[in-house]
Amino acid sequence: MRQLPILTLLLALLLGGCNALPDASDAGLQAIAPNIHVEPAMDGMTRARLIQTLAEAERAIGIMYGSVRSRPPVYACVTVNCYTHLGGTLGSTAEALDDRILLSPTGLNWHFIAHEWAHVELFTHMTPAAWKQLPQWFNEGLAVAISQEPEYSENAWQYLLTANMPHPSYPELRGLRSLQQWTGAVGFYQQQVQSRQFNGIGVSPVYTAAGHVVRNWLAAVGNQGVLMLIQRMNAGESFDAAYQAITPQTNTYPPI
Repeated sequence: MRQLPILTLLLALLLGGCNALPDASDAGLQAIAPNIHVEPAMDGMTRARLIQTLAEAERAIGIMYGSVRSRPPVYACVTVNCYTHLGGTLGSTAEALDDRILLSPTGLNWHFIAHEWAHVELFTHMTPAAWKQLPQWFNEGLAVAISQEPEYSENAWQYLLTANMPHPSYPELRGLRSLQQWTGAVGFYQQQVQSRQFNGIGVSPVYTAAGHVVRNWLAAVGNQGVLMLIQRMNAGESFDAAYQAITPQTNTYPPI
């Protein structure tokens, strides 16, 4: 799950770094490459694969922005005890805590890393004022689009529709602006679908809907549209005004 990272990132980066992750050495982690620290129990094959995985995640960030500004340290765990000890939420796969990415034993793939990295990278492109008013639905939808997570893919979206599963409407999704609104909706719809799965992965209607909408928006405006949105918001324009100005009037979203 990736419901909590933005709150922790805001607390750390905007409010002075409270509850920050400890330094890697203090946490008992070992450095295996620049900005990559792992639990000592991680075997050699997993370490080599993790380095390659980070490179794949970085490429995904670079494709969106043209280059990569952020270099968040990555803390990777192979035990749940390591993950929760460092501040990870039990049951989640990866989180951005402080300016670092924390990976659980199930989070060691490029999709999860790219999702959290997408949040960190977006923050570096925005002024504090612009960042604070960025709607959560767009922030998460963009991270889903960048990371290409299979569980939130268009195939997953079509599965939601075919199975007639509850999911937020487009106006409802657009109303999920704050972290509290987002997490509330995630929890509500998670209860509605309970343990339903898509290709062996738990269904998440809210993340899937956000990814669906932002992917369609990106298809209309391109990656340059994201940069234009950021530029306009940094200049003081509201998200809604910038989003409307950039979105082609002929653009229509498939119903959700």
